Amino acid sequence: MFSTNGNFIILQFNIMQYQTYIESRNKLIRQFKQGLKVKEDENLNGQYNMVSAALVNYLPAIAIKTHEKIYKNILLHKKLSILEQSTYESLDFVTIENCSDEMISLLKNKPTIICTFHTGSYRLLNLFLMKNKIPYSLVVGKNVVEQEGDAFMKIYNSLPGNTGETNFSIIDAENATVGLQMLRAIKSGRSLVLYMDGNTGAGATTTKNYNRCPIDFLGQQIFARKGIAFLAHAANIPIVTVASYRASWEDIRLKFFDPIFPDLNKERGLFAEETTQTIYNLIAPIIKAYPEQWEAWLYIHKVAHIKHFETAGVDKKIATITEKIALNSLRFGIFKLNGSSFLMRKSNYSFYEINNSLYNILMKCERRHIKKDCIDYKLFNQLYEQGVIQYV
Repeated sequence: MFSTNGNFIILQFNIMQYQTYIESRNKLIRQFKQGLKVKEDENLNGQYNMVSAALVNYLPAIAIKTHEKIYKNILLHKKLSILEQSTYESLDFVTIENCSDEMISLLKNKPTIICTFHTGSYRLLNLFLMKNKIPYSLVVGKNVVEQEGDAFMKIYNSLPGNTGETNFSIIDAENATVGLQMLRAIKSGRSLVLYMDGNTGAGATTTKNYNRCPIDFLGQQIFARKGIAFLAHAANIPIVTVASYRASWEDIRLKFFDPIFPDLNKERGLFAEETTQTIYNLIAPIIKAYPEQWEAWLYIHKVAHIKHFETAGVDKKIATITEKIALNSLRFGIFKLNGSSFLMRKSNYSFYEINNSLYNILMKCERRHIKKDCIDYKLFNQLYEQGVIQYV
C-alpha cells in the first residue's frame, strides 16, 4: 500500500514539473519578444545592426523588414535553451534523428569528440548525454564555467545513479592547460563536447588566429575553428556532429550526423581544414532553414570574410521636392555606443562616427519615409551619392 502511494506521489510530482515547464516556456514565448524595445535600447540596437549586417551578407534573400523579428527570436531561443537545460521534462519534447544503437554504443564505450553548434535548444544535448549515461567533459568558456558550472553539476547529480564527477566534468576552454586537460579526459574514457561556432576557447576570436582557417559558408566565408578536427586527428578519435533545431515549439530535434573518422594517412593540418569545412557543410542547411535559431549571428562579424556583396544600383532619377526618401537599410545601419553615434556599412562592418544631428535625421529616415526637403540640400546630395539614403 505504501509503495503504491509513493509511486502516485512521484507521478503527481512529475506531472507538476511537466506542467511547470510548459507554463514557463509558453510565458517566455508570449512575453519575451513583446518586452524588447530594440530601437530604444542602445545596446540592443547596436547588436541588432550587427545581426542585420550578417543576415544581409550571408542570407541576402531574407527581407530586411524581417531582420528585427529574427533578432528577437535569436534572443528568445537563447533564453529558452537556458530554461530547458535544467528541465528534464523538456526531453519529452525532443525527437532524436539519426542516432542508432551503434551510435549510442560508440558514445558510451569509446571517447569521441562531440561537435555541436549554438542552434535551437543546444543545451539539451547535455541532458541527453547525461540521461544516457554517456561519460563526457564539457569544454566551455571561462564565463560559462564561473556562472553555470555549479548548475551543470547539480543537473548531473540530480539524475538517479549519478554521483560525483566520475562520468562528467567541465573544462575551461580558455585555460592555458586546456589541451592537456582534454587529452586526459580522452585517456580516461570520456568524450568531449565542444562548440564549433563558439566565440571562446580558440584564443582571441579573430580572423588572423592561427587556430582558424577560411571556409566557405552560405555563399561567403568565415574563419572557423580548426582545432577540434586537429585534436581528433592527434588523438585518433572520431568526430560526431550534433545539431539542435526546433521544428516547432512542441518538437525539438537533436540531429546526429555520421561519425567522421581521422585519416591518419593525411597530413594533420590538411585533415583539420577539410574536416572543418565538412562539418560546416552539415550544419549550413539547418542554419539557412532556421536562421532565427542560430545564436552565433550575434558575433559572426568577428570572423566574417565577405567575398561578395550584391546591391541594387543607386536610383539616379530626378525627383521633385515632395518625393520621399528612406535609409538604405540594405547597405547601412545606424546605432549609438557609449553616447556616440555611428553609421555602419554592412558589407564590411566598417563604422563611421557621425554627429547627433545626422543620427537623428537618419533615424527618422529609418522609422518612416520623410520628405526630401527635410534634409539640407548639400547633405542630401552627399548621403544620396554614397547610397546611405534612397528614394521610395
